[in-house]
Amino acid sequence: MSATCSGALTAVALVSGTAGAAARDTVAIGNPVAGNNGFGVVTEGDATLGSTESEGPVAVGGDLTFGDGYDVSVHTAGTFTAPDDSRPTALLVGGQVDYAGSSQVGVLRVLQSGYVKLGRMTGGRVLTRDDNGASADTHVAMSGFPYDSTPRIELTTRQPATSVTRSGLMDFPSLFSTYRDRADAMAECAANVRATVPDNGRLEIALTPGRTNVVRLTGEELDDISTLTFLNPPAADTPVLFVVDTTGTDGAFTWNTPTLAGVSGANAPYMLWDFPDATSMTIASGDTMIGTLYAPRAAVTDLASSDIEGDVIVKSLVAGPLSGQSASAVDAGEIHYSPFAAELRCEPWAP
Repeated sequence: MSATCSGALTAVALVSGTAGAAARDTVAIGNPVAGNNGFGVVTEGDATLGSTESEGPVAVGGDLTFGDGYDVSVHTAGTFTAPDDSRPTALLVGGQVDYAGSSQVGVLRVLQSGYVKLGRMTGGRVLTRDDNGASADTHVAMSGFPYDSTPRIELTTRQPATSVTRSGLMDFPSLFSTYRDRADAMAECAANVRATVPDNGRLEIALTPGRTNVVRLTGEELDDISTLTFLNPPAADTPVLFVVDTTGTDGAFTWNTPTLAGVSGANAPYMLWDFPDATSMTIASGDTMIGTLYAPRAAVTDLASSDIEGDVIVKSLVAGPLSGQSASAVDAGEIHYSPFAAELRCEPWAP
């Protein structure tokens, strides 16, 4: 995928709803997640993966911390294969593993015979033989500790030890500079879907086939929605873009995700939630979030047990606590692999 983007890339003030959304020039964004190399979760900085799973591959620009038990690439190892490798890279870490910060009983499993790439092996080592000296599936554990010690990364294939440490496979700072430009470009899209949140919090929206449908909301309005009903579902030629303005809370947003009716995981590739100005976001509770979470400036903490159905493009990510054993702990939900698959093009529109 190309990491380029066309169209005006200047940040503007967001306008809620349709009332103040004046007609603007056409904004051609294309596919906003282009450049992610097929990874379902992409962070510019650090990531903490608690005690659930990601169905697809994960790319972390910074350091990786993990909890008691987290599975990566449950359904697919993805499409990105590094030069000279025979298997796709299912887990790519630009920095290193934070063993001290991880659960001391933690096992992060990389499934579907996917490979692991670490930018730095600081504090760790690659093991391709078990404690009896027999050839075995590759483990990455702390330096000086045995094959089945914890915390460890556990593969389901025999990846050559020399191929695990590899830096420079993705230029995360450049990619996220592009993502922020695209987030700002989407912020220029004029609203063309009427979306006034009623007092009872039950919002219904109708999409117009054959165009990019744009819903503009403030963070306060979004969190006031208890049920969001689609009278007709998004599709490849009828994608929906939610542009959410969090300037009213200085870029900090706590989201209790609404119940989404009239859509399912099949529609996730055609739904995108753009938070262009958010710098801090907590998903606190609520129903499954369907669609791509696009917040390239935000440190995101997911504490809700409900799932995310779509790509996750964020500055940093904490997906649940390190331990699911604590009585007070609330695990984040699963991250399902539903890559965004629409081309966004916002046409001028006057209410």
